[in-house]
Amino acid sequence: MLRKIFIKSKKYRKNPLEQQIEIPHITFSYKPDKVEESLFGTAVRVWITGYGNDGRNEGLKVKLECEDPVLQKMAEQIKIPHITLAVSKGEKAVNTSRLKFEPVEPMELESFFGGCTEEKRVIGRKR
Repeated sequence: MLRKIFIKSKKYRKNPLEQQIEIPHITFSYKPDKVEESLFGTAVRVWITGYGNDGRNEGLKVKLECEDPVLQKMAEQIKIPHITLAVSKGEKAVNTSRLKFEPVEPMELESFFGGCTEEKRVIGRKR
């Protein structure tokens, strides 16, 4: 999870959108059939590499590095790894992947692999 994302990404944000995402995250798989709970808590190095904001969606393009080979393979399956920061009224976070991301000075974020329930409860603890 990326708890300090809004503080750390402040220097990139231009005209931030109002509706910030409650639990900023990188989606590995949306509503997966199988959950790799044994990997919950595993560290993931996240590098911010781009910023985009089209007035509807606002987000960061990221690069992922995982020491665990299974997790790294999962990360490599993500078509456009990104973090949605905020959306406009009526917009969906899933559309953030369609943004034109401008390159930014890379910054590393501390994070870990976990899950989130439909009730927005985070599962998994940092190891």
